[in-house]
Amino acid sequence: MMRTALGTLAAVAALGIGLATPAVAAPVPVTALNCDGDTYKCTANLKFGDDRWKADWSVNVFHPAARAAERVVAAPVPATGLTCDGDTGTCQANLAFGDGKWKARWSARVFHSAAGAGERAVAAPVPVTAMACDGDTYKCTANLKFGDGQWKADWAATIFHQA
Repeated sequence: MMRTALGTLAAVAALGIGLATPAVAAPVPVTALNCDGDTYKCTANLKFGDDRWKADWSVNVFHPAARAAERVVAAPVPATGLTCDGDTGTCQANLAFGDGKWKARWSARVFHSAAGAGERAVAAPVPVTAMACDGDTYKCTANLKFGDGQWKADWAATIFHQA
């Protein structure tokens, strides 16, 4: 029994799987960010491969005037350096706050636009004009270029300091 277990462990080690730490690929830059109030998703175009890779995530789309009574807005900070990673299924933004090592991260579905064309009905996404994240509310908010310019999208994000 012990001999079989040691043989199996040696085979797994020889294949380079099992106890090895997972490889971490580099996140890729986002070239465009759009949000859609019909599908309640934001979609990022990724600078990778044939440039047809995308990431999307669920958001709340709202007009601040309609939600003014129910929302407490702290001091969101601008987000810069937005990247997405298909290996981890996350997007991350650098936050212009404090020592510059604050980050926001959220789950995103990363996909190739040609592969998903048949499965997704794409409405009319609108460009994002600015994006900020808030460590008090753990949300990122995007200003949308739509209507009177007051429309926004927000989503939950993990806000953390990277030492």
